[in-house]
Amino acid sequence: MLAHILKKISYILLMLVTVQSFSQISGNVTDNKTGLPIDFVNVWIKNTLNGTTTNTNGNFDFENAKVGDTLLISYLGYEELEFTAKKENVVKLIPTLVELDEVIIIPMRNEQIKTIKSYKKYRKIKEFYFNGHYSLARFYEYKKEYKQNPFFKKLSVVISSSLKDKVKFKMYIIKADKDGKPSNQILSEYYILETDKGQNEITVDLTEEKLMIPKGGFFVVVDRLNLKENKFSNKIASDILQPAIGMEKEDSEKNTWLGFSGKWIAPNELKRFAGSNKNIAINIELTD
Repeated sequence: MLAHILKKISYILLMLVTVQSFSQISGNVTDNKTGLPIDFVNVWIKNTLNGTTTNTNGNFDFENAKVGDTLLISYLGYEELEFTAKKENVVKLIPTLVELDEVIIIPMRNEQIKTIKSYKKYRKIKEFYFNGHYSLARFYEYKKEYKQNPFFKKLSVVISSSLKDKVKFKMYIIKADKDGKPSNQILSEYYILETDKGQNEITVDLTEEKLMIPKGGFFVVVDRLNLKENKFSNKIASDILQPAIGMEKEDSEKNTWLGFSGKWIAPNELKRFAGSNKNIAINIELTD
């Protein structure tokens, strides 16, 4: 009888431990130097597509993670961090020192415009990268013709959302490394953008940054943010991450990379992860 009771107690304790280990993980991410919260940071289970995103207060809830998982944060401007998940996590990111290229000061006149076009009319785009927590980065090789218009003026991207409320996503520019791959050097500011329901063209004005095109090439990155308010559910599926990102209509040279968990997947492997390997649809305005 006693053995039977002890067996039941052991079973109950085992169930409690199991439930606890698979329960929701939470945490807060701050800057180690300033102590300020860092918003819209992606937190991943290492080497997986399972992730979450911090909110405006630097807080995150991670329903798909469990105590003991190896979590990873790779956020440009900070040292990459791995840590073992606890029930509640206090995370402090250390800013990185980036060696800057030699700066050549050229006055910006903003008189002449050149456009690198990916699409003519945004409503004619019919293909999109849908559900999935990842970043998409499109590579642009430097061309001699850019010398006449060396500054970024505007970036435009085509976005679609099924939610009635506004959906947030992130957009920025990073430098290409010497091999033409995404580097860890961010060139522009992070832009947190919003889109309404339906298919829209969202434009970022970069004029105030006076940002010059790097001669080694660059990537325009669109980040999908895994926030509760960015998830759509219907009768067919639940928690479909929004927004969807438009693809180029033409089957041009494939220059779009996919990023998650601190790594980048090359264009020739993109289809296996995202269902297509077309370029994301981006229009760029350059100025003198």
